[in-house]
Amino acid sequence: MLQAFSRVTLILSLIALLALGVIFTQIDLTAILGADSVPAPATLAQPAQMEALTFFGSLDVAEKRSVALKVGGEIEEVLVEMGDIVQANEVLLRLDTTQLDREVQRAEISLELARVALLEQGNQSFESDLAVAEANLELAKANLVKLEAGGVTEEEMAAASASAKAAWARYNEIQAGPSEARLQQLRAQLERTQLAVTQAQRAYNEIKWRDDVGRTPQAANLQRVTIDLNVAQAAYTEATQPPRVSEIQGALAAAQRAQHTLNELEKGVSEADLALARARVSIAEAAVLRVKELDDSQRAAELQVSRALLGLDEAESRRDNALVKAPLAGMILALHAEEGRPSSAGSMIAVIGDPNRLELVVGIPQDQMMSIAVGDPVTITRFGSDVSVSAMISKISPISLPGKGNSTFPVTVRLPADSAAQFTPGVFVSATFEQ
Repeated sequence: MLQAFSRVTLILSLIALLALGVIFTQIDLTAILGADSVPAPATLAQPAQMEALTFFGSLDVAEKRSVALKVGGEIEEVLVEMGDIVQANEVLLRLDTTQLDREVQRAEISLELARVALLEQGNQSFESDLAVAEANLELAKANLVKLEAGGVTEEEMAAASASAKAAWARYNEIQAGPSEARLQQLRAQLERTQLAVTQAQRAYNEIKWRDDVGRTPQAANLQRVTIDLNVAQAAYTEATQPPRVSEIQGALAAAQRAQHTLNELEKGVSEADLALARARVSIAEAAVLRVKELDDSQRAAELQVSRALLGLDEAESRRDNALVKAPLAGMILALHAEEGRPSSAGSMIAVIGDPNRLELVVGIPQDQMMSIAVGDPVTITRFGSDVSVSAMISKISPISLPGKGNSTFPVTVRLPADSAAQFTPGVFVSATFEQ
C-alpha cells in the first residue's frame, strides 16, 4: 500500500513539473526582466503582431539655460533657492562690488584727465588752418619758380606799364583841372535842366488848383527835372572848384606806387629777390609742419578721450554684471552659489528652465528603431501610480549611444504643456510606445 502511494506521489510531481514548464514558456520575459534586458525582436513584415515597447526614465526640462558669472568676485547675497520660479531679468545673486566700484572711479578720473588735455589743445579748426598754410606754401613755391625763370612775363610788364600811365594821367588831370570843353559841356547840361524846370513849373502852375495835383503827371515831371537840375548844378560847381590837396596827394601816391612797381619789374630778378623768395618758401613749409604737429596732438587728445570713454563704459558694465540676472523666466533647476564664496568669471552658478515644457529621453535598441517615427504617440505614466498623459516622439537621434552589444539611439518624447500640473522635472516615469 505504501509503495503504491509513493508511486502515485511521484507521478503527480512529474505532472506538476511539466505543467509549470508549460506555464513558464508562455510568460513574456520582457515583463519580468524589463525591456532593456530582453529586447523584443522587431520586424517590418509583421508590425501588427509586435507588443508595446515600455522604457523608464526621469523627466527633464526641454528648454533650459545655464547662468554663468560674467565677472569674478565674492558672492555677497543669494536671492533664490532651488525650485524657485523666477522672471526674466530677475536678480539671482549679488557680488561684492568694492573692487568694481574702484575700477569705475579710476576710469572716471582717466576720462576727466583726457578731457582736460583735449581742452588744452583749444578749439581750433586745424583743417582750415592747414588749408591756409598749404595754400601759402604753394604760392611761395610758385613765386620762387617764377623768379628763377626770369621773374616777369611780357603780359605782366605791359599791365604794369599801362597802370603807371593811367595813374600819372589821373594825377595830371586833377592838377590841371577840367578842360574848357568839359566846362562847356557841364554849363550846357545845367542850362538844359534849368529850362526843363521852367517849363515843368509852368505846366504845374496851370493845374495847381486841383485837389489831386500831387498825383498828376505834371507834378511828377517837375520833381524829376528839379532833381536833374540839382545834379547838374553840383557837377558844374565841383568842376569849377580848385582841386583839394588830399585829392592831389592821393593821386600822386597812386602814380608813384604804380611807377615803382614798373621800375622794379624793369630791373629784373636780383639775388636778393631770389633769397627772399626762398626764405618765404622755408617759412611757409615750417608753418605747414607746425599746423600738422598741432593737428596730430589734437587727434591724439581726441583718441585718448575716446579710449577713456570706452574704459569707463567697460568698468560700468563689469559693475552692472555683479548683479546676476535670470536670462529667461522659469524654475531654478540647479544652484551652485553660496554667500561668502569667491567665484571666478565663467563659473556656472545656476540652471533655469521652463517647468511647463517637459521631455523624456530614452535609449531605444537598434533592432526596435524601425518600428517608431517622429510624431508617434507615447503614453507617459508616473511610476507607481496610474497618472498618465499622452505625449509624442519629437526627435530621434541618428547617432547611437556608445556601448557594447546592441546599439541604442536617443529618442526624445515631448510632453504636452498642460501636463505640468501632474508631472514635474525629475519624476520617474514609464514610456509606452504604441505599436
